[in-house]
Amino acid sequence: MIERPQPFVHLHNSSASVILDCRGNQPVLAYFGSTLSKVDVDHLNQLDRHQAPASLPIEPKITLTPTIGESYLGHLGLEVRRDNANWGLLPRLVKSETTGLLVTLTSLCDLTKLEITHRLSLDTKTAVVRLSVSVRNICEKSLLSVDTCALTIPLADHLAELQDYRGRWGYEFQTHRQTIGTANYVRENWTGRTSHHLNPTITLLEKHTGPSSGAALGLHIGWSGNHQIRIETLADGRRVLQAGELLRAGEIGLLPGEAYDSPEIFLCHSSEGFNALTQQWHSLIRSTFNDSGAVSSSPRPVQLNTWEALYFDVNAAATMELIEHASALGIERFVLDDGWFVGRTDDRRALGDWQVDPDKFPAGLSPIAQACINRNMEFGLWIEPEMVSRESQLYREHPDWVLTQPGIPLIEARQQLVLDLSQPAVAHYLFEALSGLLSTLPITYLKWDMNRDIHQAGNTNGDHAIHQQTRSLYALLARLRRAFPNVAIETCASGGGRADLGILAFTTRVWPSDTNDALDRLHVQRGFQALFPPEVMGSHVGPSPCHLTGRQHTMTFRAGVALWGHMGVEADIREMNLHDRQVLTQAIALHKQYRRLLHAGDYLVINRPDGEMAWAVINEDQSEGLFALAILATPSTPFPSRYRCIGLDPSAEYAVSLIWPSDPSAYIGEHKASLSTATFDGVWLMSVGLSLPIINPETLCIYHIKAVEQLTTTQKSHKEERH
Repeated sequence: MIERPQPFVHLHNSSASVILDCRGNQPVLAYFGSTLSKVDVDHLNQLDRHQAPASLPIEPKITLTPTIGESYLGHLGLEVRRDNANWGLLPRLVKSETTGLLVTLTSLCDLTKLEITHRLSLDTKTAVVRLSVSVRNICEKSLLSVDTCALTIPLADHLAELQDYRGRWGYEFQTHRQTIGTANYVRENWTGRTSHHLNPTITLLEKHTGPSSGAALGLHIGWSGNHQIRIETLADGRRVLQAGELLRAGEIGLLPGEAYDSPEIFLCHSSEGFNALTQQWHSLIRSTFNDSGAVSSSPRPVQLNTWEALYFDVNAAATMELIEHASALGIERFVLDDGWFVGRTDDRRALGDWQVDPDKFPAGLSPIAQACINRNMEFGLWIEPEMVSRESQLYREHPDWVLTQPGIPLIEARQQLVLDLSQPAVAHYLFEALSGLLSTLPITYLKWDMNRDIHQAGNTNGDHAIHQQTRSLYALLARLRRAFPNVAIETCASGGGRADLGILAFTTRVWPSDTNDALDRLHVQRGFQALFPPEVMGSHVGPSPCHLTGRQHTMTFRAGVALWGHMGVEADIREMNLHDRQVLTQAIALHKQYRRLLHAGDYLVINRPDGEMAWAVINEDQSEGLFALAILATPSTPFPSRYRCIGLDPSAEYAVSLIWPSDPSAYIGEHKASLSTATFDGVWLMSVGLSLPIINPETLCIYHIKAVEQLTTTQKSHKEERH
């Protein structure tokens, strides 16, 4: 092994540079930001500080995983034990290997007999870094407990504010921005899944950072279990950003030779505001997490889900009716939600018994699937494999298959218990049950739900189980994906309770929230798309009144909001009046017309006054875009402020068309007609903007803006006739 690794590692691409300082015992992420042309030891020396009063002669570094042996007095990044008397840890860096844009750093601790491997990779195109750490027990005799393992980086001085993503069931991904204070900022999620209220994403910002200017640093933990994010101000004034899995004491016990692998931490940098940050997240997800196979092929089909149409009252006759109506609307995928399996008449029973209910579907699901295929629709199915009902054949036969705490009565949540996926028999049963469905039915899509937090997270050995439960879930999903590569899987956990880049490695769609309230959905979708691209976002047209909020919205508003993601419908379309049916049909057709743009373009947030929201999706060469304006509440003045676009080519000439609403008011209709006879250059649209008409609250307007030279001959002739 190399006794003394090189003093630093500099990874860089056209978007960013990363510097790892290797001069000390452990590596430090010294810089991550805009691409640097020159880095040498003299530059690195500028990062050091002289001795502070009443302090150590050498300031403890903020290493990737700070330890107590380094005299670090902040929240430790790595804590281990062999017994209560053996907790000292002083690793030393012994090896550094760089392959392309990947660096692997190996350290040894002779005192505690462990090996630490840090891995850092810079994406080839974007300013996104992936970090992970592995801890291996190299003692030949005794168990090693890992109590804390969190990746740690120094936080740059100019990043003075943070924006996080919080919420609750039915109202996830609410953005909250605040100043970083001197008190510690700590987010700890113990729910056993990603959670509705503490998504593992945070953005650090300069005070003046906005959509198109200022520095931004995004962090995300790619993990679907317990997690922690911490911002700490040390006594010497330095600030620290730390993130990783949140572990119970004794949860990770390593036998000789075994290793603990941390979740991946993702860092994303922008010097041009949070729109550029979002676009880099989207670019990474599109290039790395979207498979090249059929499950993620474009276009993504518009789908109908039966839940808010039928709930548990699914049966062959009602389902066939919905299929007929769905086909007439232009639906391309039909998803049969909860209630299809034996004995499932409500949410108190039958979870785990994954056989078709012969009373509801006497001929099974084959005729249902075939009816979809005959109408050029795919067939999908809802499942919740990780759960079991007390009132089920599975639980009666295997009560020892559930997570529990020894000596404490079982606690149900949402009338269900959690299966222990780490037991080989459980994993085998679930794989065989799901394989049976996927092998005998032409299913192309699974809605994989998970409807409760894990409160009693103990396995059959009496050990804390969340880490192993999460790894076992990933293993089950990976096995299914290998066996059935053409089946797409949606991650749903009562909505957005499990939305992260860990689960996205095995799924292709995320259900952000159980609310279909269009007004609430605008806020949910804004926060969700800060990380995830539109094509990953399930967005459905729900019923009115909304079943969660009781609020009523027009079909025009509901459909206009839903068409911006992976569009779907979740309402009893058999009962729709003629007007709503026509509007919904038009919205579905509009989504299909523009979904290649929606699902591949750059998503941009546009600043608007309070009570309004605006955003856009623009293609790569700035020749075409869709721009939205939503009026959320009654404005204080009759006319909205001018609509200034962003992201266009200043020198290009554009035609502007108002393509939604399909049934405009008189004011909006006049506005639409005035746009049809004019063209505007990009400078005008971005500097002066469009004059807006009177718009009622809870109205969504969508503009299609396209460079004139890109217009078809037919469109040009139409424009000339109007002139």
